[in-house]
Amino acid sequence: MMSFFSARWLGALALLASLFVAMMFAGLALTPDPVRTQNAPGQFDAQAARVRLVRFLGDGAPHPVDSAALDDARDRLLNEIVALGFEPEVRDTFACRPQPRGPLVDCARVRNIIFSVGPESGPAILAAAHYDSVPAAPGASDDGIGVSVWLEIARMLSQEHLTRRVIFLFSDGEEPGLLGAYSIANDDPLMESVEALVNLEARGSRGPAIFFESNQPNADAATAFSAAPRPIANSVMADVYALLSNSSDVTALTRPGLDILNIAVLDGLEDYHTPQDSIESQDLRSVQHMGDVALSVINRLARESDPDVATPMVYTDIASRVFVVAPSWVAQIVLAISGLIAAFAFWRTGAQGRWSALAAPLGLIAIAAAVSFAVGFGFSVLRPGADYGFATPEPARAWCMLSAFFAAVLALLAMRGNRSAEQTGAAAMLLFAMIGGGLSIILPGISILFAIPSAAFAAGALTAFVWKPAQSVGAWIAALITIAIWGPLLFLIELALGFEMPFAFAIIAALVLLPCLGLIAQARGEGRWRELAAVTTAALALSIVLSAIAPSMSDARPRSLNITYFLNTTDNQARVLAGSAERELPQSLAGAFEPETILPGDRFDTWATPAPVEQIAPPELQEISVTQEGGEHIIRARLVMNGAYRAILRMPIATEPLRVRVNGVLTDFADTGGEGGDLSGAPPPAPPCPQRRPNATPIQMLTPTLSRFGLR
Repeated sequence: MMSFFSARWLGALALLASLFVAMMFAGLALTPDPVRTQNAPGQFDAQAARVRLVRFLGDGAPHPVDSAALDDARDRLLNEIVALGFEPEVRDTFACRPQPRGPLVDCARVRNIIFSVGPESGPAILAAAHYDSVPAAPGASDDGIGVSVWLEIARMLSQEHLTRRVIFLFSDGEEPGLLGAYSIANDDPLMESVEALVNLEARGSRGPAIFFESNQPNADAATAFSAAPRPIANSVMADVYALLSNSSDVTALTRPGLDILNIAVLDGLEDYHTPQDSIESQDLRSVQHMGDVALSVINRLARESDPDVATPMVYTDIASRVFVVAPSWVAQIVLAISGLIAAFAFWRTGAQGRWSALAAPLGLIAIAAAVSFAVGFGFSVLRPGADYGFATPEPARAWCMLSAFFAAVLALLAMRGNRSAEQTGAAAMLLFAMIGGGLSIILPGISILFAIPSAAFAAGALTAFVWKPAQSVGAWIAALITIAIWGPLLFLIELALGFEMPFAFAIIAALVLLPCLGLIAQARGEGRWRELAAVTTAALALSIVLSAIAPSMSDARPRSLNITYFLNTTDNQARVLAGSAERELPQSLAGAFEPETILPGDRFDTWATPAPVEQIAPPELQEISVTQEGGEHIIRARLVMNGAYRAILRMPIATEPLRVRVNGVLTDFADTGGEGGDLSGAPPPAPPCPQRRPNATPIQMLTPTLSRFGLR
């Protein structure tokens, strides 16, 4: 009993608890500062930005592309720009964009708004945001926050002397397919003078503004961001984002040699693309932080000529208080040298216990991965389609992290024959540096996240030759820096990806614990580990149970759900649809819906239930004709919308569609990408009001064969 409550046991437990709390709540370090009650000269005014946003949103109605509501919102936005003393231009065009995610072409009429400040000609900076919303959301944050921030910054810059012109672009049609930005990038001479792009976005309604995407080489962009107050960014986020299918206007606007800073608010995902994306949900602290960051970046870019430094850089913030940036090759060298020093420090601890010391950090990662994978698989079986960490993320975050803590204690218990905490710590830091070096081959931006803690440990190990305690001091500094860098990063990963891959989250938590492993071993000393194993096991089990019983949706964090009335005029049957059957339905709806394949070419079933047939005039293809020219078959038709807002045309992939022309705009299907199953699509515009433009949209399809259409 006395050994159970020994000072060493309590000290080890206190260390584990402190590390857990620090990692669990590291996201608090990223909380934006309180809104200033008084701004110094030259400081961004969030209150003024909010006032303009309220006027721009009007009654708060959604304003999707080419809708009457967007016409009204555009008029209000133009009034705001004119009131600031600018003369905005509206670029009205019909745009079609081939989508990289599949054989799909999106089309719509878009009106981009453009105005500028600074020199009338010469090199320019593009300050971009989109002003359309999805059909279900008011768009206060997505992307009203970007619009309101740029309006206030435009007011401030109008009183300044700038070296480079700042062009403000409020793009249209971002939500259906980046159409306004695509039109500017491909059909407008505006981009010829642009040397840098700063885009403001939102995938939530609160939290800090995060620099998450850049170009390569990124030296100019990273240097510009280094001036930001409370900077939050790291280069591995940009590397990972480049591998994902996500997109923003930057995707359409980017080109070689263009310096890019894509900045977004990510917290508050429950409001994203829902009716909750309103003024009431938007955190004014986030507006202030985005404004402070964007203003500092624009000032840095617009007040000097393009440095045009072609050097890949790596960077990271440390708890949003310090921003570290270095050439990628420097971080790689520092990481390699630190790894060699860690290897030497490990080797000089002697041969006794060497292999068990090496096994401990490897066991930590392996056990954490295995436990988290097993728990995640269990959840997927017990609650298929449930996003169990959405409404209450704390239990899910806790068990993912506790998987790593349980693994650390179990690994140290398994190698209890090794009595040297110094040896264990050196082995863990060696593995930490080796993993960092390996990952940086795939993700170069990650090197700095490993290099800084490794360098701290290496410095302590070298200093230990003249001052013995230096190695322990270096180990503590390395552990603290790791928590300061990686702890908030875990929170950002949670915001970006949720808990769809809990094993990946747990593995990252295990990596964070590697520099702490020697300290944990030192705190416990030569005492028994079973008691700590029992405590961590109990904590892990409790967090799993809490996560299992926690609701996946709540009043505060409801799950988005689109309810659609579907009328099949071919068989005169109707359905009410409730989204993909891969997602869990609310309990109040679950019994009423069954999974069904709704249309030919659907790759996933949809929740559906029978509904009464309403007399609704569907869109029609009229005046269909087929001709053959130059070995190609051309299908011509006119699409009559009959009051529908949007239409999607599908054609069999087997027909090998070549090109589509909608409203005179020609798009090549060879420019699309991805796997599209059995069908290609071309969604043309859908005039909500017939008087706004002709009621029939001319369409041409070019294909080498007609047999799969049933035509000859």
